[in-house]
Amino acid sequence: MNFKNLNLINPIIRAVTEAGYAKPTEIQYTAIPYILAGKDIIGCAQTGTGTTAAFVMPILQLLKKYTPDHSEIRTLILTPTKELAIQIENNFGIYSKYLPLSQLSIFGGVSIGGQLAALRKRVDILVATPGRLLDLINQRHIDLSKIEIFVLDEADRMIDMGLMNDVKKILQLIPRKRQTLFFSSTMSLSVRKFSETILSNPVEVTAVPVTSPAKMIRHVGKEYAKPDRL
Repeated sequence: MNFKNLNLINPIIRAVTEAGYAKPTEIQYTAIPYILAGKDIIGCAQTGTGTTAAFVMPILQLLKKYTPDHSEIRTLILTPTKELAIQIENNFGIYSKYLPLSQLSIFGGVSIGGQLAALRKRVDILVATPGRLLDLINQRHIDLSKIEIFVLDEADRMIDMGLMNDVKKILQLIPRKRQTLFFSSTMSLSVRKFSETILSNPVEVTAVPVTSPAKMIRHVGKEYAKPDRL
């Protein structure tokens, strides 16, 4: 299995290759085909297994494929911490090297002036922590009415850090008709219950440790073994 087998476009494959990656990780080859197909995803994978690239690469392809002349923010990624926001923005920068798409991360703990200046330029992909995003929305600096793809990353940490009320407020401001990608390192009852409120007929993808039972992929409500080829 290599990245070409995932039907990624050449500009992304070129950027991935130049970044030094030859083969997709388990969560990447499992999730990417479903995301490219427009499916909602609920994904469970441990930190360090390539989850960020698993949603970054197909998002870039979807944005490039459909409406390249779009001028509003088209994708929103919510993440619990500044460090994760920066990491995700960097990933978008690496894999969009040969694409006419732009990304920006916003988070608290820094001056708001630089982020406002960046928002005045075209931003296709916005990575944000919930608190700072709500601040900028309330100040009328950000409009989320044209969001096509929404990603909730590290959902379990969002819950642990008490950020879910802010997340719910943001969800009220984005279109109900959208593709939603939901990722968590663990899948507690509270995480799963919340996922069910924001996902539509999702495909569940799980990358398990080598010592765990065989991996399964399932639509919520019915389970089946992972196909040999996606």
